Amino acid sequence: MHPNSLANSIKYIVSLPTAAALFTSSTWTRVFFVTASTLTLPLRHPFSVLSAIKMSATPAFATAATNTGPTDGRTASTKNGNVLSKLTSWRPRNVGSRWRSFSISSVPSLVVRNSVSSASSSSSSQSGDSVSPSTRHFSTSKASSSGGGSKLSSSRAQAAIKLLPSYLTDARAITQYSPSTPEGALQLSVAENQLSELPVSGMVGIVENTKAGGIGTLAGDKREMRLVDVLSQLASSNIARPSDDGASPMQVFERDMIYYQPTQGVPGLRDAMVDYLQNLLVSPTHPSTSSKFNPENIVLGAGCNAVLENLCMVLANPGDAVLIPTPYYAAFEFDLVARAGCHIVSVNTLDHHETKVPSCKVPIPPEFYYPNRSSLELAYTRAVEETGRAPRVLLLSHPNNPLGICYPPHVVQECIDWCREKEVHLISDEIYAGSVFRKERTGGEEKGQPTFVSAMALGSSDTSTAQEPAAGLGLGPYIHLVYALSKDFALSGLRVGVAYTENEEILMPLQKLNDLCQISSQTQLLVERMMCANAVLATEDGDSESDKSQKFVDVYLKANQDNVRERCDALHSCLEDEGIPYLPADSGLFVWMDFREFLPPLPSGMTEATESLESMEQRERQLYMSLMKKYGLLFTPGMSMRNERAGFFRCVFTAASGEEFELGLVRLRKFVEEMRR
Repeated sequence: MHPNSLANSIKYIVSLPTAAALFTSSTWTRVFFVTASTLTLPLRHPFSVLSAIKMSATPAFATAATNTGPTDGRTASTKNGNVLSKLTSWRPRNVGSRWRSFSISSVPSLVVRNSVSSASSSSSSQSGDSVSPSTRHFSTSKASSSGGGSKLSSSRAQAAIKLLPSYLTDARAITQYSPSTPEGALQLSVAENQLSELPVSGMVGIVENTKAGGIGTLAGDKREMRLVDVLSQLASSNIARPSDDGASPMQVFERDMIYYQPTQGVPGLRDAMVDYLQNLLVSPTHPSTSSKFNPENIVLGAGCNAVLENLCMVLANPGDAVLIPTPYYAAFEFDLVARAGCHIVSVNTLDHHETKVPSCKVPIPPEFYYPNRSSLELAYTRAVEETGRAPRVLLLSHPNNPLGICYPPHVVQECIDWCREKEVHLISDEIYAGSVFRKERTGGEEKGQPTFVSAMALGSSDTSTAQEPAAGLGLGPYIHLVYALSKDFALSGLRVGVAYTENEEILMPLQKLNDLCQISSQTQLLVERMMCANAVLATEDGDSESDKSQKFVDVYLKANQDNVRERCDALHSCLEDEGIPYLPADSGLFVWMDFREFLPPLPSGMTEATESLESMEQRERQLYMSLMKKYGLLFTPGMSMRNERAGFFRCVFTAASGEEFELGLVRLRKFVEEMRR
């Protein structure tokens, strides 16, 4: 009998502790995994079934092909409440006056074509297993079968726009600086690096290395080369690709490049990438370790946001909480919520230290921004209260965006240990790892220690033996990495992102999801050539044999770090001269500035301790708009990055040319002088 005919004539009432219901229409399958003490299931047309289901459950990212029950052992069972609803508005939720979470207001049903393995299986012994029904409620909306929206677009399309930070709309609406509009606002809010357009000091050529040992020189004309010069020469090269066994020339576009490529990335680029990551993330602090990145555990996708979204999709179910220390990169809310459906819970840190937050005009020390067990435990509890189950992911930005600092090793280690104890996945976003421009810490007990130590180095364990070398870093199933070439190499246009995990259960689903965001074969070949090439460095006298011993990526990163540090020091000096508190930056492309002094006055009868979130946002927006419209300075407002206090701004000092940057400093001084009159 056709399932639709059967559905229209029969009602089933099922009483089971655990049940799985499948509804099929055409080639699509809707899969719901249910945990309930009593399940009342009127079986109707599959596309109107949402209006008829009454249960307490959480849909899981899984299929009947590999599962017969719930995939999340930590899900709380309740007798009342609705779980599945249309995909409606996506909104931030305020908890108290200063705590915020961000999620879909209702969890959508999942529509899947292919079998994807369950993303998780967790111990039910964790805290948060038993939760009051009042702490979790998913309402079933009275929606049309189309799921809402207009006739021209879906509710998902409209919801995606709402996830974008409001300051982006403001930035698009303002006239920006250019030679023809000299009064326009200087764009200092987008994390791009125009310093990448400078020549690489001392580099006059590029040498390609092949697996067979053949070397071809793409020599310049003795002028210093820029990054775009290197890419242009490599893109037109016909030398054998670095990973080829033979040394015979190849065409710029080979025959096999027009066909499907391995979903996780071509082997040659994966090999080159793991060598690069080993040298960047592990070898500087753990040079003697035998633990190595495994190319079989790496997935290359179209940008960091794509691989981060996919990683969250295979680690978390829709509605599951992701913990992120504040302030955090504003676009995380789009990356993790728009399609993955995660629920973001802020890890607020300022009030979890022995001393109070300094008042305005006094710099807030960096340690106030470090997550610790106290702040993590509170966020964990809030996640359980808001979602009815334990959080699945802790996302660290390390080096941190927007703070421009690295977490000390003991902070990262504490997060790793806490995550393993709680069985929470830690994702370390280390996209700025190659942009650490101060290599040693300069103050306190950590003076002289490395500024940056990767979570990959801290979380690894040497599991090799004399008989069997280690196949990977020994991270275990709970520690993961995302990285990209967008920041360290300013190659955001190439869309090259990296996910690394040693959790074998998610590796195949991660590779399959990467079908939707693969890197083109041509781009992969270009990047493979770049990562394997050596730089040709000029000698002082210009006559001796040039030095060809250093990898291009190492030479480029060193030159870029020097340029970024010089630009950062100029901004630091300006802020010092004007008496503006700031967080001394050691990495990234930005400085975190404290403009609390310039905020509009508090409303009558309100103090900083009692100020509402709405008031904080309004006062900061007033200051933000004044900076942009009156003084032509477009910074990133801190509240858009979920900062706990109003009046902080991120300045991306690399987003401007040299001339524009100097103009920005002039405008900044003018702003301070006029505001203090």
